Amino acid sequence: MPAGGRLERSAFVRACREGGAAIESALRELDRSFFAVLYRDGVLALRDPDAARDLVQETFIKVWRRCATFRGDSELLPWVRAILRNGAVERLRKTVREVPIENDDGLTAEATQRVAEISVAAGATPERAVDEAELAATFHRLWRRFQEADPLHANVLGWVVNDGLTTEDIASLLDRTPGATREFISQCRKKARVHLAEWYTLAVDAKERS
Repeated sequence: MPAGGRLERSAFVRACREGGAAIESALRELDRSFFAVLYRDGVLALRDPDAARDLVQETFIKVWRRCATFRGDSELLPWVRAILRNGAVERLRKTVREVPIENDDGLTAEATQRVAEISVAAGATPERAVDEAELAATFHRLWRRFQEADPLHANVLGWVVNDGLTTEDIASLLDRTPGATREFISQCRKKARVHLAEWYTLAVDAKERS
């Protein structure tokens, strides 16, 4: 294990091969290293702290069951986060009612503009806003409503924007063909345009005034 205390890929692969106490120790180290980021991912996806904690626990159980499939050719955290996202998709498909969390819409500041760009076919977004504070507040309010009304589509679009997931990544998460996945992402964009309509109107007005 490195000086920083984070489990190395090679050490995890060896632990998976050895099993028993070795894999138990490795999982405890993964929990110490990754719990915070996984829990935050779970909260942003499910908007329910208790459900997020359960999701993280389920994720580590799946990691234990699937550790033999990890070959060490990728980083540990992205592999574990992919397992968590799959679990989140399963829960979202069951349409569990989300608990809104104030002041946390799941998008970084840098992602706000990217959401607008990806959800508008022609990229018709203002380059400058007269009242950026009003626009930002409106965007985040509408995005939270989008998450509450349609969590699966909102989360998939957020994963594309925030985490840079590709069509292939989303296809794997949703267990769909690439063609069906592209159509699903297109649906995500269309739904975003509906939910963000008020923001687009304000943005266009701001552009005309500038």
